[in-house]
Amino acid sequence: MKTKLPLLLFVILLASVNLKAQDYAAALKVSTLGVSVEGVRSFGPQLNARLGFAFFSYSMNDLASSNDYTANGDLKLFSISALADWFPFESGFRLTGGILVNLNKASMTLTPLKTYNDGNIKYTPEKLGNLSADIDFNKVAPYIGIGFGNPTAGEPGLGFTFDLGTFYQGGPKATMSATKLLAPSATQGPILEDNLSWFKFYPVLSIGLTYKF
Repeated sequence: MKTKLPLLLFVILLASVNLKAQDYAAALKVSTLGVSVEGVRSFGPQLNARLGFAFFSYSMNDLASSNDYTANGDLKLFSISALADWFPFESGFRLTGGILVNLNKASMTLTPLKTYNDGNIKYTPEKLGNLSADIDFNKVAPYIGIGFGNPTAGEPGLGFTFDLGTFYQGGPKATMSATKLLAPSATQGPILEDNLSWFKFYPVLSIGLTYKF
């Protein structure tokens, strides 16, 4: 419920403000968040509001491997953004701030390849099972950045947009699980979280095309 409230307020703002000069645009971009689509509305020559979403999915086989095990991973990016652009010089340069609903997550599965002997007992890969780790972050993340391009300025038609910024997603949250004989210890999750603690800030770099209606 908390993640939906900022977006609801943003939509109400777009619907309720009545200005004489209301310019609209759309953007299609490629970024470190994936492929993104945005709707843009102007609130005067120095202020735009943007609402959009970004997505990307990728599976990685043999992410890490040895004679003892193999590891496969999945990366799933999905985020919803509510941003405001301020053009201090009424030019293409802008300062941007806002929030993202951050549903990005990653997972990795480790599969043993080797049979282990303990006396007369054999532990085959089939008996050992798999060990998995799921990583996610704060669902609501503040964003700040700079950019170039005002899609609502000028005459209707195509334009170019560029963004450079970051959002704070907090420390990673790791969930460990296992099948059959493998079982994660109570300390493995915190150790993994500590190893990924440097990834609290997510860099955003995007380029794309805009169209003013």
